[in-house]
Amino acid sequence: MAEISGCACAVCAGALNHQRSESVMRRQLNNDTLTGCNFEMTPVIFDHCFGWLHEGKPAATHGVVLCQPFGREAMWVHKGWRVFAEALADSGAPTLRFDYAGTGDSAGESEDGEQMGRWLRSIRSAIAYLKESTGVTQVVLCGLRLGATLAALVAAEEEVDQLVLLAPVLSGRQYLRELRLLQQNWLETGGIHVDPPPADADYAEAVGHRLIASSVAMLSKFELLRDTRLAERAPRRLLVLDSYDPSRSKKLVDACSAAGADAQFEAFDECAAFMQESGVTETPRQAIARIVDWLGVTGQADSTVAESIGKPSESPVLIADGVRETPVVFDDGRLFGILCEPEEGALSRRSVVFVNPGATHRIGDARISVTLARRLARQGFASLRFDVGTLGDSAAPVDKRPLSLLFSRAGCDDVVSAAAFLAERGFGEVSCFAVCSGAYVCLHAAPVSPHIRSLVLVNAPKFGFPEDPMSFAVNDNRPRTATSTFMRSFKTVGKWKRVLRGQRRLAPIVKELARHLGARLKASVAYFAERTIGADSAGSRVRAMVRGLSERDVKVRFVYGAGDPGMDEFAVFFGAGGRRMRKWRNVETIHRDTLDHACFSYSAREEMMSSFVQFVQGEPPQAARGGLGWARLRALLPSFTARAGRPVETRTDMPRRSNRDEPEECKELQEIEGRSAMRSSAYIP
Repeated sequence: MAEISGCACAVCAGALNHQRSESVMRRQLNNDTLTGCNFEMTPVIFDHCFGWLHEGKPAATHGVVLCQPFGREAMWVHKGWRVFAEALADSGAPTLRFDYAGTGDSAGESEDGEQMGRWLRSIRSAIAYLKESTGVTQVVLCGLRLGATLAALVAAEEEVDQLVLLAPVLSGRQYLRELRLLQQNWLETGGIHVDPPPADADYAEAVGHRLIASSVAMLSKFELLRDTRLAERAPRRLLVLDSYDPSRSKKLVDACSAAGADAQFEAFDECAAFMQESGVTETPRQAIARIVDWLGVTGQADSTVAESIGKPSESPVLIADGVRETPVVFDDGRLFGILCEPEEGALSRRSVVFVNPGATHRIGDARISVTLARRLARQGFASLRFDVGTLGDSAAPVDKRPLSLLFSRAGCDDVVSAAAFLAERGFGEVSCFAVCSGAYVCLHAAPVSPHIRSLVLVNAPKFGFPEDPMSFAVNDNRPRTATSTFMRSFKTVGKWKRVLRGQRRLAPIVKELARHLGARLKASVAYFAERTIGADSAGSRVRAMVRGLSERDVKVRFVYGAGDPGMDEFAVFFGAGGRRMRKWRNVETIHRDTLDHACFSYSAREEMMSSFVQFVQGEPPQAARGGLGWARLRALLPSFTARAGRPVETRTDMPRRSNRDEPEECKELQEIEGRSAMRSSAYIP
């Protein structure tokens, strides 16, 4: 049964290395400062929007602007959108992909002002920027889902030569129903402890992203087929690829054909696999090849025009609301990130590294890394949110991401490089904030980096060293349920009624619960052997590592939401509630009843961000005691450290869990008019 948890760390085995992408990125991101010249993919800023310009042919006449979907869908397709832009640029067409105002790395908040109106203005600004910076005279708009609808609305008012619509939103009312069903499905799976929005809410919320009241009002009355503007000012050529609502898409094509456009409709069979969580999404290569072929080879611009092409300014900087953000590259041009600083300069040596949660790119689920980074900047702290290798916009992206990539030693080394990057700029006291697999790589980076002085690790799903076999909690691609959730279910009369009626099988639940309890028992035996005879085990090595951090005065805060599956893995290594490390100073465990795994809940996310700001503003960390090499040696020799004396207890115990009953089991997202526009994926915490 599918589950929407939000974090995209459930991926299939096997990896397809993109040799061309790797070589391109090494040429693109080859210096610490971005000059904007001689890069095949250049970070750009226009009208307070962040984007990537894929250069294409220097003298092309046609360029492409890619209009991404809304909210969670934009997170899902980020990798495929980059592959699409690279393919278009390879064909010769300069291509611009970007974040709308208030989304992604662009300035502002998504809920500020007239949401839809701002996004339409962002597309118009993107068209103007592409023409100005590359010299193209004709622009092709290509959009996906809501981005396709926005592209169509702009094409009806601007001079757009060609238009490509991928699974466009043709009925606003139907789209709103899809968003609400997606939200409801998440509330019944990954957000079982989250309070649903009020019944009379005038906004539409979908897995951490909101459409404000004005956008809901506009969409509830919107029907693209009834909007005559596109038919009256149809582009010269139109291509629609759709398998969600083909009948309406064909009617749109017919209307534009009647207006004189060269309009075509084709099925988009790869859409369902494309619209999946970041860790399992599949790039629609056939559709990309078809679009590139349909657009054809771009012509050559007049030489006088080509000579007047403006290049992006050196080191593009986004300044807004007291915050300065600069795109940066580091680690020999291999990693990309956004350096966020106070506009007037940082007031503290303390800084923060934000790491990808699962396979999501650097902005974080529900844009938490962007929001938190800017909030910290206004408090005087610098931060770096970056993509680890193989993710987002860093070098060598891979088409499929096996679990080993998200919990790899290479990812840990990338965090070390990020901390060193900040230290080189005078921010030598680094805190790490990370969720899910990002928490794992930060934990294992801290013993190696002398600059990491504190960690806030949210819903960490794994603790063993990258070289160790994965434990039961993360070793296959199946939805996970915490032991505490099972136990609450046993106390619910309604659940037993479902079992008696044959609507729910009891055997799989008992089997899974036995797996959990068996792992806990095995870990307890290993811990007893460690304490009595100094036996070595995967658990002893992890505990020695964390204890070594505490003795170096590195603050470690573990944060878990109620019912998070990672709590079972945490209990395997540190005991229920972290009782095996209660006497370690600088280490604490916090339990938040309403926190979901990926921080999608607005209230829980706000609470988490406020707590972290206070954490960073706390007392400056003391100088490390003892050499870093000795701390690493202790982590490798747990048999000598198992009986070491523990410092005085200074941690915060985990509060008791809520006794609220768990809602009904997972439900599949219902089909709307014979299709499912939103696909959810299985989750491994």
